[in-house]
Amino acid sequence: MNFFNYESRPMQILMLLADLIILNLLFILCSLPIFTIGAAQAGLYTGLKTLLDPDDDTYCSAAFFKGFKTGFGKITLAWCLLFVVEIIMGAVTLLCLYYTGSYNSIPFWCAVVALCLVALFQSLLPLFHARFNCTAMQLIRNAWFLAFAHPIRSLFVAVVTWLPLILVLFINFMDFMPLTPIFIMIYFSGAYLFSFSYMKKPFNVLIDHYNQTHGVAPEGDESEAAEEAEEE
Repeated sequence: MNFFNYESRPMQILMLLADLIILNLLFILCSLPIFTIGAAQAGLYTGLKTLLDPDDDTYCSAAFFKGFKTGFGKITLAWCLLFVVEIIMGAVTLLCLYYTGSYNSIPFWCAVVALCLVALFQSLLPLFHARFNCTAMQLIRNAWFLAFAHPIRSLFVAVVTWLPLILVLFINFMDFMPLTPIFIMIYFSGAYLFSFSYMKKPFNVLIDHYNQTHGVAPEGDESEAAEEAEEE
């Protein structure tokens, strides 16, 4: 087999690797304003969805910007709403620690758990946007549903999403520096690709449940399928 043949296995792997690097760099650049992180995640998942679909010949960069554009309003609004809640929970956590002076107080850990739950919901928003056309509030409600219906899988997605921040907070900065090339080049696209595939089963169950109880949804009505399946 010719190595440079477009259809060869090594060439396909190299092309996939190149696409992942492109998506990773686009994600980092579009996340720099901070408040656009949610939209950048939506764009990244949309680009990865294109890579996983053999019948979709859209360029991954075009798919990324399409997902970023369509998710900018809805995802950014939902992400920022949850971010405000995170700030409040973070302030409550610090106040509890300040007044009790102990990490063992119940109010402190309640605030920590609430903060982690909100961060978990944030990590699930772009997954729904990549598959369903939902409003900002529908995204939050569906993220809530998915988190409690599939806690282990949802927790995995949250850890993958927030791992860089976790490492920055809990390890020495000098120890973190050698890892930066990995995060800059391929971590986010690679990890999100695994998360997208890992969450495929729960989403398929959701769609199958709707199809069994209400019939096949018309094309473009996936958001209604998700909502009705959630209500049941």
